[in-house]
Amino acid sequence: MLLQSCDYRSPGGPKIDESLIKRTDVKIHRYGKALFEADTADFLNEVRKIQNEFSLFLGNNIENPDILAPLYEYVTDTQLISISKKVMEVYPDLIAEESQLTYAFSRYHYFFPDKKIPAIYTYISDLYYESPVIVNDSVLIIALDVYLGNEYSKYRSLGLPNYKIRCMTKENIVIDVMKAMYASELNPQHKQKTLLDRMIGAGKLLYYLDAVLPDVPDSLKICYTTNQINWIEENKDNVWAFLVQNKLFYSANYEIQSKFIQDGPFTTGFSNESSPRIGAWLGWQIVRKYMDNHPETSLESLIQNDDAQTIFNQSGYKP
Repeated sequence: MLLQSCDYRSPGGPKIDESLIKRTDVKIHRYGKALFEADTADFLNEVRKIQNEFSLFLGNNIENPDILAPLYEYVTDTQLISISKKVMEVYPDLIAEESQLTYAFSRYHYFFPDKKIPAIYTYISDLYYESPVIVNDSVLIIALDVYLGNEYSKYRSLGLPNYKIRCMTKENIVIDVMKAMYASELNPQHKQKTLLDRMIGAGKLLYYLDAVLPDVPDSLKICYTTNQINWIEENKDNVWAFLVQNKLFYSANYEIQSKFIQDGPFTTGFSNESSPRIGAWLGWQIVRKYMDNHPETSLESLIQNDDAQTIFNQSGYKP
């Protein structure tokens, strides 16, 4: 399931016996495709044909005008028709995506055997980019129209910045799905008071991506360009020295923390060529080094460990 990229691919991530991973097949149910392919001249009967597979969306009483009428308006909306056609052009099938998710969820099940694998659906969201992947109990829903590629003109018409649009591609689906699983099923919601707390928290998520997506380039996991990967590799010593000299690791100032953690075109306070989220990147390296030093520590134990200071100290990380 190798995702092609010219970017740096790190050997980070837990070392495991791959033969112990049991294949967990993933099937994607394409609600958006089924709905927009329905013949609107015979809409009720067309919807009946897909009701069983998509009862999650359609319910059990589609004859009710309060349900059918909005659905009809939805599939006859000119913008949504245009978006659905683009989705079908980019995704005539989801064979590659099913393969990638099968690989990722097989590894996820290895690391977290007590967690359920959700049923997976896709739909046309009308460009609902704020929540491209939704996890609700045993169901996961992907808005395929949020992954049409960075050249899709409607994204810019929404006023989205380039750094956001750059990550709205095919390659990001499996990453966003596994990030959504982390947020919904694994994230312990520890209190994060200092920049170091938030760095380690972000680092845990990225290390988890190392575990479930080992063949995905680092640049895709953290959504960096090649230049941004190169910048942080070349400037990590200076960034580290800046944090030490200004005693920022233990800063409780949320605004200062956010400059190093939140996404953007670059990190405020550094050059416009700098990598964004450099605190998250450094937290990632700290967690990797900590886990290298503690191979007996399970991924779940790492995630549940709320002692960022101990992880930091025992990592021994320094660029």
